[in-house]
Amino acid sequence: GEIEWLGEHPQLEALVGRPMPMHEWHNSPYLVRGASNLNPGRSPAAAEALARLSNGNGRFVGGQWRYKRPRSDTAPSAIVLGGSEYRVPVEDLFDVDPGEIVVQRVLGSVAGMQERVAFSSIEYSVARWSPPVLLVLVESASPIIEAALQQMRGQLLPRAPIRVVLNHVMVSALRATQEAERDEVSTSAGKELLVKKLATELNCYYSMELLLRSATIRDKVLAGELELHGAIMESGTGKVSFLGEHPRQVDIINTVLLQRSIYKDGPMATLPREVWDNPFQPLDKEGGSVAAPSSPSSTAGTKAANPSSQGLEVNVPETPSTAVAVDEINERLRQERQSLAGRK
Repeated sequence: GEIEWLGEHPQLEALVGRPMPMHEWHNSPYLVRGASNLNPGRSPAAAEALARLSNGNGRFVGGQWRYKRPRSDTAPSAIVLGGSEYRVPVEDLFDVDPGEIVVQRVLGSVAGMQERVAFSSIEYSVARWSPPVLLVLVESASPIIEAALQQMRGQLLPRAPIRVVLNHVMVSALRATQEAERDEVSTSAGKELLVKKLATELNCYYSMELLLRSATIRDKVLAGELELHGAIMESGTGKVSFLGEHPRQVDIINTVLLQRSIYKDGPMATLPREVWDNPFQPLDKEGGSVAAPSSPSSTAGTKAANPSSQGLEVNVPETPSTAVAVDEINERLRQERQSLAGRK
């Protein structure tokens, strides 16, 4: 009765006939990345905010934390999305004054669905205070991730309120389990440890992907006013390891903008046939597309990802509107129905 997960078709990109960068990201082998020193912040404000959080966490781990009084004279320097299951206040983890950062705590550190209270609270904080950093903080030994892994091992189905939380985390738990099966780990204990590490990092990136679906957050990122970073808190010591920005951030934004462009005329809209013959260059709400941050080594007309870039550029390609393509397809279908009716 054991189920073997095969995943999606391995040649899906060839069948579709166009690049699918997010399909590649979700289905290609993933290795534990751990702390990243390559991306300390693209803008000076973000770098300063991240350094303040990192230095404060060092004081907390070293036992140099002291109580501080709440402050209301400064705007928050960062927003931290953390887990409700943490046993220590997030402000204490970074040794910051109460009010110096905005903390949103949800089970599993997953932003959840848009237009819900938790997600809307993050959007409100971004729009209200415009901090340079939005940090997704996950725990290395989260009981929520452990519960999701138990579901993967066949534990009895929980009640509906618990499933609502676990369903988001199951996305990362499933992928982590599949990755561990492909890895040549000699012992069962080593494989279990690898699954937990993979699920933790992937859950952090998954929450970042959900946040980038927000127009409020996405517009700030594109304008260079906000940087979205991930981090992992070691459960035993409280030490925080910063992961940096999502490794496929540009592809995520491109994919979201493409979806918005396709379905802006309704759920039955389709992608214009002419667009399928062009390189992957999705449109935004103004008719533009997001390109990767520019790099000094990039050739003319080519954009390459560069974490040190100060911003993301927007290009405007010339493509027909979705509405026109839908009308053409409907007209062809009508003509085919008339032809079939005439034959009868």
